[in-house]
Amino acid sequence: MAVTRMWRVALPLTTGALVAGVALVLVPVAQAATGLLASYQVTDSWGTGYQAQYTITNPGTTAVTGWRLEFDLPAGTSVRRFWTAAMTQSGNHYVFSNLSYNATVAAGGSQTFGFNTNGLGKPSGCLINGASCSGSPSGSPSGSASGSPSGSPSPSPSPSPAPSPSPTAPAGRTINVSTAAQLSAALTGARPGDTVALAAGTYTGAFYATVSGTASAPITLTGPRTAVLSNSGGACDPNVPSGGLVSYCGYGVHLNQASYWRLAGFAVANSAKGIVLDAANHNVVDGVEVSGIGDEAVHFRAASSDNVIQRSYIHDTGLTAPGFGEGVYFGSAQSNWDKYGENGGTGPDRSDRNQALNNTFGPNVTAEHIDVKEGTVNGLISGNTFDGRGISGDHFADSWVDMKGSGYLLTGNTGTFVAGTGTLVDGYQVHQIVSGSGCGNVWRSNNSDLGGVGNYAINVTDQSSCAGNPNVVYSSNTVTNAVKGLTNIAVTAG
Repeated sequence: MAVTRMWRVALPLTTGALVAGVALVLVPVAQAATGLLASYQVTDSWGTGYQAQYTITNPGTTAVTGWRLEFDLPAGTSVRRFWTAAMTQSGNHYVFSNLSYNATVAAGGSQTFGFNTNGLGKPSGCLINGASCSGSPSGSPSGSASGSPSGSPSPSPSPSPAPSPSPTAPAGRTINVSTAAQLSAALTGARPGDTVALAAGTYTGAFYATVSGTASAPITLTGPRTAVLSNSGGACDPNVPSGGLVSYCGYGVHLNQASYWRLAGFAVANSAKGIVLDAANHNVVDGVEVSGIGDEAVHFRAASSDNVIQRSYIHDTGLTAPGFGEGVYFGSAQSNWDKYGENGGTGPDRSDRNQALNNTFGPNVTAEHIDVKEGTVNGLISGNTFDGRGISGDHFADSWVDMKGSGYLLTGNTGTFVAGTGTLVDGYQVHQIVSGSGCGNVWRSNNSDLGGVGNYAINVTDQSSCAGNPNVVYSSNTVTNAVKGLTNIAVTAG
């Protein structure tokens, strides 16, 4: 929902059921003493819970760095999953705070985070940096105006202690670059808090980073979409692990054991692989275009966890090997655990808790748009658009998403396909490659158009080792133009 003015969402204080479709009552709010406001919106609901989003806004003229939002949930309601924030909990009191990449709320700007619940109770007592989320001196919360006149008000929450001041991030440099040599030097010499700013133009070479930012001072590589990073010559990052099992050649951008980076705005093209993360955590790929790639576009690999790719555009992959032209790839196949897995290569590649949010995939992503490998857990795939034109069918590439990991939430995604433009067997597929993996994944509020040729929107091919942790498909998912229907397993109401 587009919001052009600052509003507060009015929600009931009772724990009654939410109405499907979520009718929202919006009222204006005042400015908080801290300069930050927070508004609350329910984005989906079902019989046993709901999904919500807080938008933190800064109506002032000065950027605010560091935010902490807290609220209480009534007994019987708890947060089940959350994203784009850190969370701590004490009883029914929840505290969400910024991550490294979304700490600063620019003047006139905003940041968001979301969560879903078990239970239907609403937040109350909302505070942002210790002040009312609504800016009201009375402290009435931004998520708790009356929407149900007959309901009894909830008791006032106990006052929360004022948060500790957020640490001041070290001042960083802005390093302007306009040549490949300058870019390579800037990546090598980057320090926490630095911003490497790309001028428009094409940069050809091996662009890699081996230094990390920090949670309070990430390193940013940014530029316009007309700044294009290319590795058409197959140049290499020489910083390879001992043992000689891998080479790092032909990558457009490589974060090599480099954490707390933000890659924003530019393009990657004409490379063997697009963006690759190896043993790199807490990074954000934001608004990047990746195209003209020989194999996969973006790969989180070798225990790269807690990363986000969002608002990016991925198309025209697999130009060299169509069956390996994935859009986004979480983890490593069991056959590659010797290179990227734990315990000396005998265990899985623990690239966990990664998120793909609000990206656009296709056309001409020749393999799966998102491939989630066995052994990875607890990720989020939300708000993405999958255009299946050009899926090749090579190497079993015949779905938008291939799910082999466990504990993922897939919500609010939209997939389409046009008959005669490729191979689509199902929209989403679940496979068990290793026992216990490929379990506990949840599909909610996804919309699938299978073009009259796809069988199921969600095909759970095997749940044999998921008795205690089954995959769940909720009735809020929709499907059109399917040969067989929504799913091959029982649908859960919600």
